[in-house]
Amino acid sequence: MLEKFFSKIEKITPEKWRWILNHEGFKRYFSNTGWMFFGQAFNLILSFFIGVWVIRYLGPENYGILSYALAFTGIFFFVSTLGIDRVLKRELINFPEKRDQLLGTSFRLKIIGGSLAIVLSIFSIFLLDSSPLVRGLVFLCSLTFVLQSFNIIDVFFQVRVEAKKGVIAQVIASSISSVLKIVIIFSGAGIIWLMLVYVLDYVWSGIFLLFFYHRTGFKIKFWKFDLSLAKKMFSDSWPLMFTSFSVFIYMKIDQVMIKEMINEVAVGLYSAPVRILDLFYFIPSIICLSLFPAVLNARKVDLKVYRSRLKKLMIFLIILSLIVILPISIFSKYIINFLFGTEYLSSSIILGIGVWSLLGVSLRFLVGQYLVAEGYFKIYFYITLMGAVINIVLNILLIPIWGITGAIVVTVFSYSLVPIFSLFFRKVRRDFFRLKSV
Repeated sequence: MLEKFFSKIEKITPEKWRWILNHEGFKRYFSNTGWMFFGQAFNLILSFFIGVWVIRYLGPENYGILSYALAFTGIFFFVSTLGIDRVLKRELINFPEKRDQLLGTSFRLKIIGGSLAIVLSIFSIFLLDSSPLVRGLVFLCSLTFVLQSFNIIDVFFQVRVEAKKGVIAQVIASSISSVLKIVIIFSGAGIIWLMLVYVLDYVWSGIFLLFFYHRTGFKIKFWKFDLSLAKKMFSDSWPLMFTSFSVFIYMKIDQVMIKEMINEVAVGLYSAPVRILDLFYFIPSIICLSLFPAVLNARKVDLKVYRSRLKKLMIFLIILSLIVILPISIFSKYIINFLFGTEYLSSSIILGIGVWSLLGVSLRFLVGQYLVAEGYFKIYFYITLMGAVINIVLNILLIPIWGITGAIVVTVFSYSLVPIFSLFFRKVRRDFFRLKSV
């Protein structure tokens, strides 16, 4: 398969390469991809190294408390987004003339969802945890549910192949937050202040997104809420909303369960290497987000070209994942010791095993984009729900036996299942086997 793939590339003549590289559409997509990659890379790398500093500063127990609060609040994030972003992107591509109705309706829906998510998260933590510190952290973190509503502007810029504007807004916001975290560390302040900075990150991002939206010539005052459009969008997005919940369950619920079944120190030891994994998860995410619009546009013109691009993207993601996995798995002990110190050395096995989840994550991102493009929203929900259920059941069984090692084994296993589960459905299986003939 790989030989055939590369042989096709080798057959492209120098003249053809020059034509491709000089093509206006290629330049736009390449520039857009470059900006998205830069933005994600900058934000993740900056937050990662500041995060390493924070992890060392707090120690396993306090970092475990902070991680638990973030993970617990994240359970309700799906309510705040309502799964709208992907539907909004699709509708903006298909009906650009309805920009103000689509943005206005999406914004109102996300405000409603965010407000409901705040109530649910606060009510739940008061029922389940008596610690004033944890309750305060969850309350602060829940405020981001409403603040993230302005991210629809970033979706709009991505569709217009103008990711540069959204990236600059995010880079500025991340830079401000990073400076504030450094000030907090040097001042010796506690985790409440660190959580407050996390919330303010969404404030800065929203302000600068609005600035660039208005600077581009558009006005938020023209946004309109359309009830019939809201019903239509929500009818498409609710499976994606619960899909987001399922995705969160099998990506972050382990941290909540570790705290309840072991303690905060275990959460800290587990969460530290997971920060390293999160740094690499952005690779398949940004590749799919930036390149899949080109794959999707080919679907309107030629199904054969569409399938060919889909196949090449899948192969590329697999190869890239393996390039990242192997060295990290081998040198995990040295990486943990260098970044976090001997206090976290026992968690090196989490990194060594957990990095293999990148392969499943890469394929899940691609499968997710494909299912949304084909309109298979319910299938996407079903496969992620199955992965989430298996994740919870296996964590209940293995955490008491193997501790945090059991949790990471479950993570790798459950991540790998989601792409496989998609083949249980005849429509997806049919399309997959068609890729073999492309």
